[in-house]
Amino acid sequence: MNHEEASDKLDYRMPIYLQLREIVRSRIEEGEYLPGTAIPSENKLAEIFGINRLTVRNAVDALVNEGILQRVQGKGVFVVGNKYEEALEEYGGFVNTVSSGQKKVSVKEQVKMLRLAGNKYANYFNIEPDDLIFYLRHFTTIADEIVSIEDFFIPKNVLPELGAVNSSVFTMRDIFAFYEIELDSMQQTMEIVSGEPKVRKSLDVPDGVALIMLTCDYHDKNGCIIAHSRSFIRSDKSSFSIKLHD
Repeated sequence: MNHEEASDKLDYRMPIYLQLREIVRSRIEEGEYLPGTAIPSENKLAEIFGINRLTVRNAVDALVNEGILQRVQGKGVFVVGNKYEEALEEYGGFVNTVSSGQKKVSVKEQVKMLRLAGNKYANYFNIEPDDLIFYLRHFTTIADEIVSIEDFFIPKNVLPELGAVNSSVFTMRDIFAFYEIELDSMQQTMEIVSGEPKVRKSLDVPDGVALIMLTCDYHDKNGCIIAHSRSFIRSDKSSFSIKLHD
């Protein structure tokens, strides 16, 4: 019998959805359900506790309304941790606006893997070449058309929990905040590039259309780089503005 089956018995003399709400809350607080990860589906919770799905939905909805959980269509229900306030924007930076009109914009975590840092990223993050780093690739799509590719590189020792987190649901800034990693600043650069043939093919870029390459370094309070991202964005599908602050 697993942990879920063996614990948290329900008392049928009390409202069931309230009890389930507190069970889920407790599992979040105790770290069984980690920030940025999905909780079991409503069907699975109904099966585990021997109750109907509507009761489960009422319990989950209560936690969604509290901001503890977040529903993501087609992906599930995710645990929400503490988030950064928008004050981080005092650092300014480029803001990407995808030209979607009324079409659906979605982000998909296409690749997530651990790899050796190698000399390049060992020097970049001030770690050893044999140390592990996470490599993630995101596709941003509009109506199933890929309009940007974003690669992330993050040392495993910075965020070991990243393997369990769905980074297509939450921003990297928020994931850092979930795990109390203090992000002090972000440094961005932008270039207009042609792009490598593989990237252009993945984005199905028409001839004559340039790509926007946006890179970002994430710094902690000691000035160390704790993550690096690089995006290739179709220039005919996006526009950019820049925020400047005193």
